[in-house]
Amino acid sequence: MSLGLYLRKNPIRCYTEGTLINRRYRVESRLGYGSYATVFKVCDSFDNDAIYAAKVARKIDDNNGYFGKEVGVLEKCIGLVHWPQMKTHFETPSYRVIILSLEGESMSAVLGRKPNKFFTTENCLRISYALTTALCSLHGIGYIHRDLHHDNVMLKKVGEELVVRVIDLGQSTPSQPRQKCDFKAYSTSYHVLIGKKYCERDDLVSSIYLIADVAGAQIFETDKYSLIDAKKRFHESPSSFFSGEEKWMSQLIEMFDAMKWDDVKPDMAPIWTIYKNAIPEVSPTSPIQFKEVCCGVVMVD
Repeated sequence: MSLGLYLRKNPIRCYTEGTLINRRYRVESRLGYGSYATVFKVCDSFDNDAIYAAKVARKIDDNNGYFGKEVGVLEKCIGLVHWPQMKTHFETPSYRVIILSLEGESMSAVLGRKPNKFFTTENCLRISYALTTALCSLHGIGYIHRDLHHDNVMLKKVGEELVVRVIDLGQSTPSQPRQKCDFKAYSTSYHVLIGKKYCERDDLVSSIYLIADVAGAQIFETDKYSLIDAKKRFHESPSSFFSGEEKWMSQLIEMFDAMKWDDVKPDMAPIWTIYKNAIPEVSPTSPIQFKEVCCGVVMVD
């Protein structure tokens, strides 16, 4: 079971609108919930009502130490673009709490406003480039994410631009020593499904599964095959699942599959070259195209 599914079972109900967490953080609304943690939008009453996210976990539910792991990696992420910034963390008699920067809306929420549920290929390129950049920065501090999906990739309006953020580091672990993982989600890399130890490649592969999905590319024929067999067929010939200006996605998958990840960090220069040459006259670093419909709510092309 993915962490996202696990976390949507059992909300914390004692913090309702207007109540205070630790006599300081006033609850505005509940953003998400589950057995491990509930996330609230809060205002810091000691800091001019600055807006944050509060991730609250029952002590009795945190049997696997997700809270401590997440605090550890968030401390390493301080100053990194694309990642939540931890303001503080503390414990109450019953709960463990992390106060974080609020990072916009999930990709699934933004897609939900589009009738066709897809982004343009140009925007997919821009989002994918930002997502790969984000993952490489996490890998650069010695961690892997391991739980990349539509609800953990965020789009946030900063000034006049829309930027990509990645959240939920509860499943993140140090990249070494390598570990086998019993993950079987849609977003799980084929390499992990067949029993290989999780490495940086698998975050990157999961990111392309995600981008292909939001581009409308049908890369897994699960109507004909099991998920593992569908992924096997895709990785055997990724170029056959993309056409025209989507071909860069297959090139990235082929490159990620071919790179050696065990001994030294691979040269990422060929990856950046694929992005640069992906779509003629479209820079992967150009702004994501969107419209603000009202009160910070956006529609992405």
